[in-house]
Amino acid sequence: MKAANSLDAVFLSYASTPVESMRLHPKKARLRLLIYAMGCLSLAKPAFGQQSSAPESKGQLAQPEVEAQKPPVLGSVTPEKLPPFFADTEYRDWLQARRVDVYGWVEGGYTYSSAGSGLLANAPTPNRFGNQFLFNAVWLIIERKPLTNDWSWGFRSDFYAGSDAALLRPQNGFGPTDPRFGTDFRQLYLSLHMPALSEGGVDLLLGRQNVQIGYETLMAPYRPMYSETYFWIHYQVGSTAATATWHATDQLDIMGSVILGFNTFFSLRGSSPCYLAKAIYSLDPEKQTTVSAAVYTGPEPFPVATGHLGSWQTGAGAGVKHNWSRRLTQEFLVYGSWDFNDPAVNRTSPAYGCFTILTYHLNQHLDLNGRGEWFYDRDGARTGVAATFGEVTGGLNVMPNKWINFRPEIRGDFASKPAFGAFSSSNRERSELTVAFDVILKFR
Repeated sequence: MKAANSLDAVFLSYASTPVESMRLHPKKARLRLLIYAMGCLSLAKPAFGQQSSAPESKGQLAQPEVEAQKPPVLGSVTPEKLPPFFADTEYRDWLQARRVDVYGWVEGGYTYSSAGSGLLANAPTPNRFGNQFLFNAVWLIIERKPLTNDWSWGFRSDFYAGSDAALLRPQNGFGPTDPRFGTDFRQLYLSLHMPALSEGGVDLLLGRQNVQIGYETLMAPYRPMYSETYFWIHYQVGSTAATATWHATDQLDIMGSVILGFNTFFSLRGSSPCYLAKAIYSLDPEKQTTVSAAVYTGPEPFPVATGHLGSWQTGAGAGVKHNWSRRLTQEFLVYGSWDFNDPAVNRTSPAYGCFTILTYHLNQHLDLNGRGEWFYDRDGARTGVAATFGEVTGGLNVMPNKWINFRPEIRGDFASKPAFGAFSSSNRERSELTVAFDVILKFR
């Protein structure tokens, strides 16, 4: 409006010039007309400039360009991050008002084994049935997460059924006892956030929960491959525990747990509880590199082979997780355990190992996964075979959409003594080739 008023003023000033004077001074008249035209252009240019830039200042033109440059989401989408099936319903509104989420998945697969058919000894797990289809599990999770800015409470219930529940059937568990099908609450705990000690506060968990000592998990959508490591099956178990995690800084978490022995359902295994201490530190604010260290000790903190239960067990491990780029992630863990007063050998039985897992996000529909592991069980306290073990696994994670994962893999297991084969046969071999796949259908 200011520019328009200025143009009007110029126009009026020159329009009011007497016609007679223009006739008497033609040169001056042409000069005045030239000045008038230049003035119009100089005043009109900013007026048009303001009109063209207004939409950009409101983001109306820039928004499509920003959306087009947004990078695609790489990697598998976990169930709790899926769009809900019943988004605009009273049921979903009721859940959101109470900060409650419901989600889960169904998983099944097939494993070919060169060592035999049926239930297999030592490896692989959890797909431990050779040359057979397997219904691994159906999971249903109901969760209420505490708020992190004030005193807040929550809970979590992970009910699952299938062959995975039969594999990890807890002490004092319930349901069928068939080796191919079981039922269990993998997690069933109350949680509390306390804004104390630091800005991040302290989180408490009380009940049955996953013992956080490694990178792998039984929960299929949260691990890269169908099969898992020797470390997972022999050390990384769930149990009844009280766990406190102090978020000391933005980069440091310190955790402590009192645990009622390995894989218990609200009952005590052994003569006394077990204890876990763990620290997790991110080397940079963006958390591209994270290091961790843990010590786990007690009378029965992890499973032991028949006849090897001694007076006390201690395990320790240290790990590094690094994002080499937006597409490539690597995890590395080294660990050891000591079974004191092992009655099978009348001494302390050690076991050591290490593994690494690499995941490369080729695109938003395909991941390439690789894993290598070395495991030394000197007296057989973990596996029942005093031998050195190794495994190499390569696989894919195919994600045609957010709700489906298809994971084929090829795995080779090796041992210094015959250790692989079907339980139904006395024959054992030093190596085993497995070719397997599983399908995961997620829901929320």
